[in-house]
Amino acid sequence: MIHRFRYPHAVISKLVDGDMLEVAVFAGTQDYGYRRGYRQKIGIGIIGHTAEIRKTYITDNIEKDPYYFSNNSYTGSVICTPLFSGENFFGVLYIESKQTNEFDALDIKTIETLATHISASLNRATLYMQLQETVWMLSIVQNISKTISKSLDKDIISQQVLQALQESLGYTHISIYLLEDDYLHIINEVGYKDKSKVYRSIHISQGVHGRAIRTKSIQFIEDTSKDAGYLTADNSVTSEICVPLIQDEKVIGTINVESEGTHKLTQNDVTLLSTIATPLAIAMDNARLHEEIKKMATTDAVTGLSNRHVFEASLVAEVERAQRSGSPVSLIIFDIDSFKEYNDTYGHPAGDARLKSIADIIKKNLRKYDIAARYGGDEFAIILSGSNQQNALNFATRLREATQLDSPQQEKNEHSSAGYTLSIGIATFPQDATTHNELLFVADYAAMRAKQLGKNRIRLASDSIQR
Repeated sequence: MIHRFRYPHAVISKLVDGDMLEVAVFAGTQDYGYRRGYRQKIGIGIIGHTAEIRKTYITDNIEKDPYYFSNNSYTGSVICTPLFSGENFFGVLYIESKQTNEFDALDIKTIETLATHISASLNRATLYMQLQETVWMLSIVQNISKTISKSLDKDIISQQVLQALQESLGYTHISIYLLEDDYLHIINEVGYKDKSKVYRSIHISQGVHGRAIRTKSIQFIEDTSKDAGYLTADNSVTSEICVPLIQDEKVIGTINVESEGTHKLTQNDVTLLSTIATPLAIAMDNARLHEEIKKMATTDAVTGLSNRHVFEASLVAEVERAQRSGSPVSLIIFDIDSFKEYNDTYGHPAGDARLKSIADIIKKNLRKYDIAARYGGDEFAIILSGSNQQNALNFATRLREATQLDSPQQEKNEHSSAGYTLSIGIATFPQDATTHNELLFVADYAAMRAKQLGKNRIRLASDSIQR
């Protein structure tokens, strides 16, 4: 208020010991002598008088006001309005200005509206304090917070929360969604009999979830049949609570609890879930940040493929696995032909776009357990787990042909085209090498030979025949 409205002094005094008002918080640009903990009786001073009449009190000139008192002489005006926690009187909001006749009708309405919001916040705070006093409820929150703080994996975190809520409170239908762009994507759920009816993605314009996201507020639907926006995933559900997960004032997702007719959700459930939402939002956001940092540490920023460090570690692991299982593993290494010429002609932004385009071609052909990496500037490496030489050759052929499709040159088969043809080397364990270092060496040498022999071709480590 001091910052927004430039008032020199504002105080909130709360009711204590039945008939005393104690300064709980104050702020201002001028020292009026108030200190935290200062007390005055109801009926004494403007603050005490406002507490006594329980309605807004305004004086346009404090020098002439019968209730104003101070150890120093001041001029100005005052507005003082009561605060409530639910139906109970909580205290007063007191604002003092150095100007007489400071508060017009709009100011009074604004401050009374603000007082209403403060009262609503106080009511929520009171409910939270009541929740703290319930040891059983508090232990649930503490246990969940403690458990999820130990993990940086969003799937594990969500599973732990669902399990705790289901076991401790008997909730039958629970789901957690995370927001990405304008869609909520489900992370985990429990209790829905027909999984095909569970919404995997929800646009922020849809349903109770979307409303919670848009308004950044808890949605408590006591009767889902009366809510036109309710998205049905189970016909037995009769009530719903959807709580937005907010971290640093940004909505990152929702936690949603639905209940059947035999277990109606209440305001106590709203309070509990809103309390749990805070540590859950922190844990989920930490997991997201961890995932992003991990991705940055393991992923090439331009292509989105694995970086060289990940490739080298993966190659060691794959060769060791192949040694144990007796299965093959193939390594493809290739350069983009005349890529420097392409960069010099079209510029480095276009060069980056071409690198990403080739990476996308690799991804389209890659199996989920294969590994592709940007090995150097315009050099790529692909580990094909369980693939023999012929399978690797087939993969390389598809890659080579797909890369040439957009080439401005018509000769697709024999001639190299800057940025659109590849010089590829292939090596297979165990026929071409007995260690990961040997496999890397012979694959790289085969790629170098492909380039030396005229580019735009595939060379096998075990065969000098041009292909």
